[in-house]
Amino acid sequence: MTPRYVPIGAGKDKFGFGFQVEMPPAAKGQRSAGSVSWGGIFNTHFWIDSRAERGAVLLMQVLPYYDEAAVKVLKGFESRVYARQAG
Repeated sequence: MTPRYVPIGAGKDKFGFGFQVEMPPAAKGQRSAGSVSWGGIFNTHFWIDSRAERGAVLLMQVLPYYDEAAVKVLKGFESRVYARQAG
């Protein structure tokens, strides 16, 4: 079984002012380096990406935290947010 790192980005990202800060390199089609995020115990997630002028909230009521299916939903949601053209 692949180990689950909590939170996503552990070992790469930094923390500041109560947020997780995305550090380079950022994954293609995902939030930009410098964006801030956090997640809650029931797989609730939000992020603010000022560079891309986007922010999002995803609310789920799923345990355990970072359940494999919940992470898949989060990654798919994030990809769709960034696939939409601004304007």
